[in-house]
Amino acid sequence: MEQYPRDEFDELAQSRQVRGAHRKKRNPWRIAIPFLSVLVLAPLAGWGLVELWSQDGMTNPFIEETTEDTDEKTPEETPEETPTDGEATTVPGDEEATEDTTGPADETGDDEAPSEEPTEEETEAIETLPPVEGVAYDSSVLVYNGTGIPGGADQAVEALRLAGYTNITVEDYAAANPATTALYFANNDLYTTAQNVSQTLAIDYWAESGGMTGANDLLIVIR
Repeated sequence: MEQYPRDEFDELAQSRQVRGAHRKKRNPWRIAIPFLSVLVLAPLAGWGLVELWSQDGMTNPFIEETTEDTDEKTPEETPEETPTDGEATTVPGDEEATEDTTGPADETGDDEAPSEEPTEEETEAIETLPPVEGVAYDSSVLVYNGTGIPGGADQAVEALRLAGYTNITVEDYAAANPATTALYFANNDLYTTAQNVSQTLAIDYWAESGGMTGANDLLIVIR
């Protein structure tokens, strides 16, 4: 039989390991051991963390906070004995004082308290400024609150009442014009009155306009 020179295929054949058809059965514990170790070690690790938290004084998140019921009961307060209507309470050392307080006034039987004198009225009339000649203080004055603030015209109304005006009406105003505080009077007969109002409220713009005042003598828009 002739010998052929050794080539690369001979080396591959020599390095290959041939296995038989019947292989050795694997041990089932090799598969089960990792799972069993997880099932055992995981609870132990959780228990260790819980113990660590409890030793450090930290709150255990796995245990609900429970309040301990104390069996101690506060001693019941004994109600103080109150004297009945027929009994009188006396303090040692005060017996003489109680005897001395009964004077002739008690014997007469006059127990009525002195009647109180009638008090003066607390609310007084508003003191107005001295009247100005030619001013019609009974003119109808409509004050529009255009400030957008509740009560924004109260200061102006108070000033008018202090000046002596008696017929004042206050309403809210939502229109855009005029942009500043303005005063309108119905006709030329109210010129002096309008001048007095403008001086009282320090209004720079005031003009005659019956179309603006409508049924009122004067109209004021407060901004």
